[in-house]
Amino acid sequence: MRHYLPNIMALLRLLILCLLLNLSPIARAVAETLYVAPNGAAELRSGLAAKDRIIQSLLPGTSLKVLKTDARRGYAKVQLDSGQTGWVSLKLLTDAAPRPAAPPAPTAVIPEAPPKSAQELQAEVSHLQTELIAVRQASSNILRIQAERDQLQESVIALRKELESALRDKNALNDDQKQSWFVIGSLVLFVGILLGVMLPRLSVRRRNQWGSF
Repeated sequence: MRHYLPNIMALLRLLILCLLLNLSPIARAVAETLYVAPNGAAELRSGLAAKDRIIQSLLPGTSLKVLKTDARRGYAKVQLDSGQTGWVSLKLLTDAAPRPAAPPAPTAVIPEAPPKSAQELQAEVSHLQTELIAVRQASSNILRIQAERDQLQESVIALRKELESALRDKNALNDDQKQSWFVIGSLVLFVGILLGVMLPRLSVRRRNQWGSF
């Protein structure tokens, strides 16, 4: 019996190893990795009761290690990469890993312009100097035109004032002439009336004097 004991122990070890190998897929199935579905954020709860608090919100694509599931309630107990555990609704989980973000499109490389020669640079400087002279001339012309316009406006204002003064003088002269003619007419009328009164009396007096002789 003692001779068979090592063989029996070896057989037992082999059976235990086979059992472990058969149970390993189950362990892997329980400890599988799921991800938060991309249709919205999931809530990590401390328990399945209504009074249990919400630990945090999980962003879409968050990796979760499933520890166990409650198929009747539709929840799974998960563990984050940070070690935090909690319960998440199975409806918000998926086994599809999130797609990696597309690399940014390569920016177009603009080729550098070849260095310009001294003659090209001199030609550009001459061109810029010519444009600068033209701008200065245009600016001086604009300033001269503005000065002439201001002088013309001042002349127009002065002439307008002189015209208004001449019109006032003319109107005053016309008023004076009207008054003079009115006075002269009044004097002539008065002299005529006076002569009309005095001449008959003088004629009567002369006849009386001539009759006395």
